[in-house]
Amino acid sequence: MDFQVLISTQNPDPNAFRKSDFNKLIISQNPSGVGLDEDKLKFISVDEAGLSKSRNRALQECEATFALIADDDLEYCQDFEDKVAAGFRQFPDADILTFKIISPEGKPYKNYKESAFEHSRTSIYKVSSVEMVFRMSSIKAKGLRFDERFGLGSEFKSGEETIFLNDALNAGLNLYYIPEYLVIHPIESSGKLLDQNFFYSKGALIKRLYGGSFKLILGLLFLVKQVTKPQNKLTLTASIQAIKKGYYSIK
Repeated sequence: MDFQVLISTQNPDPNAFRKSDFNKLIISQNPSGVGLDEDKLKFISVDEAGLSKSRNRALQECEATFALIADDDLEYCQDFEDKVAAGFRQFPDADILTFKIISPEGKPYKNYKESAFEHSRTSIYKVSSVEMVFRMSSIKAKGLRFDERFGLGSEFKSGEETIFLNDALNAGLNLYYIPEYLVIHPIESSGKLLDQNFFYSKGALIKRLYGGSFKLILGLLFLVKQVTKPQNKLTLTASIQAIKKGYYSIK
């Protein structure tokens, strides 16, 4: 299978990526200008910032048939490439597959479903970028890109993967979930911080996804669940104000 791992990072040692034997494309955001093009390793330095910009640069440079979105703090499960190949054999019409993350201790990173399914407008909210594998011909044919206003290093710190998958659904692509572990990452024991930046970003996310359409109700239901979580240290009023500010800040 013609497969490549697309890794976003900032100013690493290029030699560190020579240790693994799978095909990888590294996008390093730094002004060094260091570049490598070797067997199973392509390393590109770019003088820019923002995770979504890095993802888009990787999509632009990728020449493989299939690609896994990744970060530099991941490890990879044994035979992960075989699992990807099996997933696309199971769903030959798939344009995007999503998989599972496991912790170094062998615990699921999230509460995952046990059976494969086709993604919906609601299930994509639970997907992380590093769970996503693309059929690159489909992504490029539809001109899909990460919205660079969203993601780490941008004005809105999260939501870029949900927007990407929603855009893919809008473009008529087929998205499926495969209950197999691909990558290894420690579980964040402290939980996600629900602060003003979080709700500001989520307000903008809902506007970006649904605008003023009837589907806005999906986004509002999602936000109600977030506001009522125990990790939210803001008052109800402060949460709503941050959501409104984010919602009206984006076209």
